[in-house]
Amino acid sequence: MFKKIALAAALTATASFATWNYFPVLENHKGQAEVGVTDKMQDKWNALGLFVGARYTVIPNLELGVKLPYTVFTHWDGEDAKADGLNNIPLMVRYQFMPIMNAFVDVDLPVGDEEVSDDGLGVYFGVQFSQNFGMVNFGSEAGLQIRTEGDDEVSPPYNLHVGLEGDFAINPMFTPYVGVDFDMWLGEATHDGDELPGSDYSGKFGIAPYLGVNIAINPMFYVDLSAKFGIGDDYYGDEMPIWLTGKFGINF
Repeated sequence: MFKKIALAAALTATASFATWNYFPVLENHKGQAEVGVTDKMQDKWNALGLFVGARYTVIPNLELGVKLPYTVFTHWDGEDAKADGLNNIPLMVRYQFMPIMNAFVDVDLPVGDEEVSDDGLGVYFGVQFSQNFGMVNFGSEAGLQIRTEGDDEVSPPYNLHVGLEGDFAINPMFTPYVGVDFDMWLGEATHDGDELPGSDYSGKFGIAPYLGVNIAINPMFYVDLSAKFGIGDDYYGDEMPIWLTGKFGINF
């Protein structure tokens, strides 16, 4: 039982964080707002989520952001799993200290509904590197995810994340992209500070390739469509999870 609890907590932690992107911050006093939908499918499990988010560069090189994610429904084998509601809210800060380097920290506020969110405080921090290579815009990220124990006194392992992405400037309107995320658990899950029996997750990793396209309707509006696939039984489970995401964004 403890093993299942720890695994669920760890999966919650690794699913909660996602920086806005792997590329330089916006220009001073520029911003973006997005609304989107994500459908996650895994074996008999299906969850549909909505989100809104915004980011804005308040002074040169310093970007602040926030997202509000909401789980509309969760189904298991076609039946309502009674898991829906507001998810934890990430507050995001990125600072571009070199033209090709960012430092970032995200704080995941444990304010979500207990049916869909862990109640521990989450922190994700790291660095990003990006560079243009002709028609290819390359972005990358390395970060560490930490979550404290909540009311259930379960703390998941740390999660090491590395992400790589290439955006292809085909023309001003269409920008297809491909990428891959690598995640690995570090340490053990604990309950009230003690290691959980059978919670030997340290070193287990997963790989999640993804592809998508960004469509610029005009300089102000855009649409982004993507699909992501989780590979690695030890990390994602026996069945491959698939995320399908669509976003509508505004530049301002």
